[in-house]
Amino acid sequence: MEGGLEGALVVAAAFCIQILVFGTSQSIGMFYIQWQRYFSRWGAAVSLVGSINLGVFLGAGPVSSLLLCRWSHRQVAMLGAVLTNLGLIVILFAPNLDYMHAFFSVLTGLGNSLVYVSSHVLSGLYYSKYRSLATGIATAGSCLGSTVFPILIHELIQYYGLLGSLFIISGLNLHLLIFTALLWPVPRRTQVLVSRADNLEEPESVTHGVNQNVEIEMRRDALSRSIYCDNEDHNGGVSVPREVLNQQLDINSECKDENLCVENVNIDKNNVSSPLMWSTSKPQASASQTKTRITDFLIYLLSNIFWNAGARIMLIFFADDAFSMGLNNRDLIILFDLIGPANCVGCVLGGMLGNIRHFDRIHVYILGNFGAGLLACLIPWKATHTFWCLAIIVFLFWLMYGIILGLLVVVTSDLLGTKALGCGFGFLTFSHMIGTFGGPCIAGTGSFVGPLITDWYIDSFENNDLAMYLSGGFLILGGAVMCLVPLRRRLCHTSHPTVVRCHDREEIIEPPDRCTGI
Repeated sequence: MEGGLEGALVVAAAFCIQILVFGTSQSIGMFYIQWQRYFSRWGAAVSLVGSINLGVFLGAGPVSSLLLCRWSHRQVAMLGAVLTNLGLIVILFAPNLDYMHAFFSVLTGLGNSLVYVSSHVLSGLYYSKYRSLATGIATAGSCLGSTVFPILIHELIQYYGLLGSLFIISGLNLHLLIFTALLWPVPRRTQVLVSRADNLEEPESVTHGVNQNVEIEMRRDALSRSIYCDNEDHNGGVSVPREVLNQQLDINSECKDENLCVENVNIDKNNVSSPLMWSTSKPQASASQTKTRITDFLIYLLSNIFWNAGARIMLIFFADDAFSMGLNNRDLIILFDLIGPANCVGCVLGGMLGNIRHFDRIHVYILGNFGAGLLACLIPWKATHTFWCLAIIVFLFWLMYGIILGLLVVVTSDLLGTKALGCGFGFLTFSHMIGTFGGPCIAGTGSFVGPLITDWYIDSFENNDLAMYLSGGFLILGGAVMCLVPLRRRLCHTSHPTVVRCHDREEIIEPPDRCTGI
């Protein structure tokens, strides 16, 4: 099976890591009242503890990416686990809130970022065919932790008080050292298999020029998953002035032909005239291809900023809107209890949809944004102002949100490639910070972009419904921005490059891009 036992352990470890990391970070607000009494401090000073922690957690993504360029995923994750536990242990003896800000907010936040980014990226490197499902399962851990930990912390505070509950939470986070130790580096054999699977696309037949006008047909047989190197007429092939090759090569075997062999081919039917120049160096993407990938990824970052802002508006202002509709506290608690299960199901569902061969993952991501945005815009309608209608809308909204979360790693991989996944995902978490961080100075808890605008609307028009429309608008805008990626590809006829290998020599043949300057 793809990934093997090591891959399954890495995914399980990443799942458990996200339970602990997101569970602790997202539930720290449960201690606010206790800290206010313990430190005799009120308001923003206390709430800043969790806000700064979340901001550093998401904003330190580029730092994690930089470390991944120099160290292994396990080393970066173990460093993060040490920092996280150091911050949690020190706050047990913190004499004032300044220590809380320095150790829990900054140190633990930085540790959480290192652990999260490195483990999540590694869970996607073990797989090609099942990468979407693997990363979706790992992402479900963040939703489960955010659901379970508030309940757990509430019960711990009731039985053991502030210091006792913090001591237990710190003990639970010591398990990060165990889970990070399970982050085995990807074995060489698995790297080769995943790389080959990433390079192979749909079976096509195409003629390429090789050296002195010698044309060789390189065709992958769809049934046997083999590569044919033909120099004579073979089921519609072409004839070339060379000795008969007519050799069928299994993609998992070594290249044995002394003259010419094609091991992995990624064919683009629009690229039928590119000359093949052999090189002894590793394949490198051209400047135009790199620029195109960066452009697509920047669009993706902008999309992430918008949907994060929209989701945060929903989380912050939905309670006020629900009270204005006549719902009581019990109904509101039930609606918020639906968020966690919906997110977990959505993450796994997003991973499954991403594995379906005929589904474009970017299209699924766009539909998730549009679906969540339209559902948010339904909330102000009077026809939906009943408990059961709102329950269905809330569940479906956070289900769509979970689908988006489940696709984050695999879409990043599709845009940048697996080799740049670690770097790209770190900047992706930074874009999440832009959309979701701001804290008590703006909305009391949560966001930077969204609630700032929403507060102005509510103060001006005294209507909470506008917050829901703004939430839906941001989400729809996030999907609309991402539509630029498939639109650009369609207009420019851009596809993946052709990868050809022969012995220790390999070459990337870039497809033509009709959009110069993009």
